[in-house]
Amino acid sequence: MLRVARVTDSTGRYYLSDRDLELAGAAFQTGEDRPGPLPARWLGAGAAGLALCGRVEDAQLAAVLSGRHPSGGHRLSAREPAVRAYDLTFAAPKSASVLFALGTPDAAGAVRDAHEEAVDAAAGYVAGHAAVVRQAGPDGRSASSVDGLVAAAFTHCVSRALDPHLHSHVVVANLARGGDGRWRAIDGRGLYAHARAAGALYDAALRHGVTARLGLEWSPRRPSGWEVSAVDPVLAGALSERRAEILAELEGRARRQAPAGGAGGDAGPDRARGDAGPDRARGTRAPASRRARAVAWAVTRDPKVPAPSSAELRARWARIARDAGSPATLGAEVPARRAARVDVDEHRFAAAILESGHRGVARRDAIRAWAVAIGTGAPAESIERCVDALHHWGAGGGVAETLHPPAALIPRPHVLRALGPRPSSPERLSVWLSAASSILRYRTRWEVNDRWQALGGGGRSELAAMPASRLSDHLSTARAIDEAMAALGRRRELERRRDGARGLERDGA
Repeated sequence: MLRVARVTDSTGRYYLSDRDLELAGAAFQTGEDRPGPLPARWLGAGAAGLALCGRVEDAQLAAVLSGRHPSGGHRLSAREPAVRAYDLTFAAPKSASVLFALGTPDAAGAVRDAHEEAVDAAAGYVAGHAAVVRQAGPDGRSASSVDGLVAAAFTHCVSRALDPHLHSHVVVANLARGGDGRWRAIDGRGLYAHARAAGALYDAALRHGVTARLGLEWSPRRPSGWEVSAVDPVLAGALSERRAEILAELEGRARRQAPAGGAGGDAGPDRARGDAGPDRARGTRAPASRRARAVAWAVTRDPKVPAPSSAELRARWARIARDAGSPATLGAEVPARRAARVDVDEHRFAAAILESGHRGVARRDAIRAWAVAIGTGAPAESIERCVDALHHWGAGGGVAETLHPPAALIPRPHVLRALGPRPSSPERLSVWLSAASSILRYRTRWEVNDRWQALGGGGRSELAAMPASRLSDHLSTARAIDEAMAALGRRRELERRRDGARGLERDGA
C-alpha cells in the first residue's frame, strides 16, 4: 500500500526524530540475533548525482529540503516551492508485519529484505513514470521526465499504537533535474496519479520476495489485497489496534451523519458519487471512501510517544499472540512450497481495470491491475514488461498518459476458453499473446462471431463443409493453439478439452 502526503517543513525533523523507531541492528534483539529495519538511507539516481549515498545525515536532508546543494550549499533552483517534499509511505500488509515482528530470525530477515527490495523497485517506477517537471518548450510549457529522484528512505516497524507495522517513508525532495539539465519542482499531480500503481507494484514485489525466500502462499483478504496464508487472521486483527481505531471513527462518523430514521450511512457528497452510502434494501453499508478513511486516519492520530525497548515490544506482541491462540514465534511451520508457474487472476484483473475511474485505461491502471491479479506477486520489472506487451501505450509520463478502451486489455471469453488465463512472466506471456493473435487473425479473416468457440464450430460435420482454404487455415491455427498450450505446460488441460469435445461429438451422433 502507498500513501502520498505533502511535506512543508524544510528541516526534516519529523523523520529524523523517528530514529528511535528504526530499531536497527542490535537494538531489535531479545537474546537472539534478530534483524531490524535498515537505517535511514539515500536512494534514487538524483541523490547519487548529488553524491548522496548510504546513511542519511541531518544536515544533508535539511539542505535538499531547502533546495540547496548538500555539500556546496548553493541553491539548485531559482524558485523556492512551498511544498518541500512528498512523503511516499509504503506499508507492508499486516500479516507480513506480524511475520516480521514474531517470525524466526530467518523469517524476519526475509520479510525485511523483501520489503526493502520492493520499496526500491516502486521508487524506481515513480522516478521513471510518475515524476516529471514542467519546463519551457517550443510550444510553451511541457512535461519532461526527470533525471532520477532525490529521496531518503526511513524504515520503521512500529505504529503509533505500538502494533507491528513495517513501513518506509520515502521522502522525495520537491526538486529534480529535467531534460534541459535545470533543477525544478516536481509536478506533484503525477505522484498522486500513479500512487495506486506504485503501491500495487510494491505489494506484488513484496509478495514475490517473501514467496521466493520462504515459499509462503498468499490468500486474498480484500478486493485488491493479499495476506500471508500462514499468519492467522485473528492474530493479525489482535495486533491491529491502529486499524481498529480508524474503523471505530468511521463507524461513529457514519452514525452521526445518518439521516433520522434512515438505515445509517453518509448522506453527503461521497454517496452522490457512489463512493459510500447505505444499501437500504439490505441494511448494510458500503465501504467508506478514500477521503473518509483519510479523515478518520488523521482524527485518530495520537501524538508520538517514546518507543518502548525492543524487549518490551516483543514481550507485548508475544502476550497478544498467546491470547489470540497463536504461537509467540512464527516461521517454523512455514511450508517450503513454491508454485511451478503463476497465472493472472483474470477476474481480479478485469475488476481492477473497470474500476480505474477514467474515461479509459492508462498505463498506470494496467500496471495496478496486473500487479493485484498475481497472488504470489512478481518483480516490478517483470510486471512492467508484461503490461508493455499487452498494448502500445505511447509516450507520456505523469498525468499525460494516453487512455485506451478497457476492451483492449481484457481478453475475450473465446480466447480464455482456448488458451486459459494469461501467464504472469514476460516469456510465457509472449507465447500466449502470439497464439491469441493467431486466433484473432483467423476470426477476422473468416468473420467468426462465436462468443465461446475461438475458431467457431469445429465438429467433424463443420470441418467437412469448410472450403479447402478455410480448412487449411483452421487446422493451422488449431495447431498453433496446441503448440502454445504445450509450451505453457498446459498439456493436461488440452487433453481434457479434447476428451470433452470427443464426448460432445459422440452425444451429437
